[in-house]
Amino acid sequence: MTVKVLSNDGALYEGKSYAEVVRMMKLDSFVHHSSKQEYMSETARRCVIFRGKEIRFNGPKEFLQELQRIQAIQKVWVE
Repeated sequence: MTVKVLSNDGALYEGKSYAEVVRMMKLDSFVHHSSKQEYMSETARRCVIFRGKEIRFNGPKEFLQELQRIQAIQKVWVE
């Protein structure tokens, strides 16, 4: 299984799990986050500020699906 995420700026993230993809996105972030949970929480906060939409983030899979739902990323899929 390979999880893939296409961001709105065209970046493609690929990993063996949803958690691995979120970790890659965290490392690629302009802001330092000490954990994946902190990254997801801060991203959710920014979704409210900049898009006016709340997202759920109980885990990496839900986090990525929610980002796709509000069109903060283009696509999430598994191959």
